Amino acid sequence: MSHRRLLPALLIGLTILLSIPLSSHLGLIPKAQATTTNMTLYAYFFGWNNSKPSGANPTITVTQGDSISFTLIEGDTSMHQLLVDFDNSSITTDCPNSGPDVCSGFITTTQGSSIPAFTVTSAPGTYFYYCTIHSPAYMVGKFVIKAPIIPNFTISANPTAIGPINTRIAGTSTITVAPTNGFSGTVSLALSASSGLNASIYPTSITGGSGTATLSVNSTTASGYSVTVTGTGSPGTHSVTVAVTVVMPDFKIALSPSTLTVAPGSSGNVMVILTSLNGFSGMVSLTHTISPPGPMITFSPASLAVSSSGPVSSTLNVSAATSGAYSTPVVQGSYNLNVTGTSGSLVHSATLSLTVRSSSGVGGLPSSAVIGGGIAAAIAVVAGLVYLIRRKTRTKT
Repeated sequence: MSHRRLLPALLIGLTILLSIPLSSHLGLIPKAQATTTNMTLYAYFFGWNNSKPSGANPTITVTQGDSISFTLIEGDTSMHQLLVDFDNSSITTDCPNSGPDVCSGFITTTQGSSIPAFTVTSAPGTYFYYCTIHSPAYMVGKFVIKAPIIPNFTISANPTAIGPINTRIAGTSTITVAPTNGFSGTVSLALSASSGLNASIYPTSITGGSGTATLSVNSTTASGYSVTVTGTGSPGTHSVTVAVTVVMPDFKIALSPSTLTVAPGSSGNVMVILTSLNGFSGMVSLTHTISPPGPMITFSPASLAVSSSGPVSSTLNVSAATSGAYSTPVVQGSYNLNVTGTSGSLVHSATLSLTVRSSSGVGGLPSSAVIGGGIAAAIAVVAGLVYLIRRKTRTKT
């Protein structure tokens, strides 16, 4: 091959690289919109390619929607004709223009030719360009169409699940709109929430392509819900869904210990512990019932302020003491003591197993009671005998 023919052939790749925008050829610069490009090709019998669609013949890369034109220059003594085969039929007789294909006039030794500007509308993919005279053996190259890079946006939520929250408070999530491919438009935000869930968002639109909004939700009914946030802008819509769990605020009641034994005439204490559940906050009143009646029960205090900051407690006092000269002694045995905490419609109870029993003694009575009772009985007997003896003596006299 002579140097006279080699130099123009090398110009093929250089001319095309200089004619195609860097953004299309290398993919380094995002394309926000279509461009107009002119490409120059030198026609040589050996110059476009050998027998394969790769190698020295340059790959032409454009973006769907671009406007393309060709300037064709004859570089040898052969006649040539350019066909861009957009239907990939490999039929080189599609000239003049047939279907989606684009065809040039003949490139002769005395003149070049051109293809006027046309818009690339074929789907993204790989196509081929030919010389209709020397294909398929020679002058076959790739014509690659890339998908257009369209400015767009994304929408996301943090967190994507709210709760559990109680029926007295609201939960929030941050909605973020972020641009892609240079998007800088306005995105309007709308909500679609489950029945029974109150939802709002502020602000209701994001300008400049990026920003955040606050999603707020609440409900008076405990259940599982969801809310979908939809962002609408040019070129379309995107959505994100947030799950919401709502629970009823509540409290629990516990006794420590849950069993208690006291001796007749004495008393004992039990701690009543109240704990907030699901963010409960409020006053809880304490009451009791005991079966059968007998021991005296008191609370200190009888009502407590309960919050999520931690458990609170009251002292329950059980007294088996006899008060007053004519009061009925507390019967020894087992008792069921039910302690109830009440706050509005919320009511919870705990049961104390109570036993009144002496730790020692006779017949289930304390030894001191037995001893004291025996002495009293003996004194009564002696006093009776003295009384009878004195009465008989008076009668005789």
